[in-house]
Amino acid sequence: MHLAARGTVAALLEKWMLHLETQDRAPSTMIRYRSAIDVRIVPALGSIELTKLTAADLDAFYGALLKQGLHPFSVRKCHAVLSAALHQAEEWGLIDRNPIVRSSPPPARQREIVPPTINEVRQLIVECERFNPDLARLFMVAATTGCRRGELCGLQWGDIDFEKATMVVARSISDTPGNVVVKDTKTHAARRMALDPMTVELLRRHKETVDRRAKAAGVTIKSTGFIWSQLVDASEPYRPIRVSGTFRGVRDKLGLTNVTFHGLRHFSATALAGQGVGIRTIAGRLGHANPNLALRTYAHLLDVADRREATAMGLLAVDFSPSQSRTGLIPSSPS
Repeated sequence: MHLAARGTVAALLEKWMLHLETQDRAPSTMIRYRSAIDVRIVPALGSIELTKLTAADLDAFYGALLKQGLHPFSVRKCHAVLSAALHQAEEWGLIDRNPIVRSSPPPARQREIVPPTINEVRQLIVECERFNPDLARLFMVAATTGCRRGELCGLQWGDIDFEKATMVVARSISDTPGNVVVKDTKTHAARRMALDPMTVELLRRHKETVDRRAKAAGVTIKSTGFIWSQLVDASEPYRPIRVSGTFRGVRDKLGLTNVTFHGLRHFSATALAGQGVGIRTIAGRLGHANPNLALRTYAHLLDVADRREATAMGLLAVDFSPSQSRTGLIPSSPS
C-alpha cells in the first residue's frame, strides 16, 4: 500500500504498524492487523485527516460493514485495530481528543460454544488415520489436552515425560507467508499438564514410529525434535496451516462442516467440566491467562443437566484402545 499523505488516518496506521514491529508482536497478529487495515479500514477511512476523524465517521464505517454482511465480531476486530492506533496517536500527541471513545461498535455478544460430540471426534480421527496416521494422533492429542493448534505443532520430544505422564507446553508455531516462526505461547508462559494413560500410550507409540523412520534413514531424533514433523529428523515443525487444511478436508468429506479444529479444544474443556473438574483447573490446562475467560466461555455448558452428556473423555478412553490398531486409534464396535 502506498503511504498516504501525512496527517491522514492511513498515515497513522502505517506509523502505528511500524511501531508494532518493534514491540515483538506475533507475525500472525501483524498479518491480521495488516489485512484489516488494507482490506477494510483504509479504503473507507484512510483519506480522512486524522484531526477531523469523528465518532460519526467511525459509526458510519461500522454500519457499512454490517450492511455488507460482515459478522459483528469481525467488525469489532476492525474497531480494535482503530482503537489501538488512535490511543497510540494520543500518546504521540497527534490528536487531542480521541473519537474512538465516543463511537458505538456493535456489541460483543458471546457466541454460544457448541463442541463436537464424541461420535464426531471419533469419526474425524478414524477417517484421518486412513491416510495420515501422524495427524490422526495430533487430532487425538488436541481432543484430550485442549492445546491450541500452534502449541501442538510446537511440541518437542523433550517436552514429554513418559514416566511422570506430564507434558510441558512451552512454545507455539506461527505461520507466515512462506515460513514458520517459533514463538512463546499465547500467554507468554509455559504450562505443565498431566496426561491420561491413553494419551501417554499414544505418544509412546508415535515415538516408536518416528524413531523407526529415523533409524531407517540413518538419523537420530533429538530431544529438540518436533513431535509432529514432515522431516524424518523432526528438525522442523508441521505447519499449522497444513494441519488445518487436512482437518478441513477430513471434516468436509464426512459432512461435519459445523466442526472446527478449535472445536477440539472446546471438546476437551466441556469433557473435563462434565467430569466435575473445576474451572480454574480447566483454565490452567487450556492456557487461559485469566480463569474468568474460561468461565465466561463455558458457563452455559457447566450446569448439572449437561454433565450426563459431557463424559466424553472417559468414553474416548474406552472406545480407543491402543491395542486395536497400529496407531491405537481404530475404535471398537459399540456394545
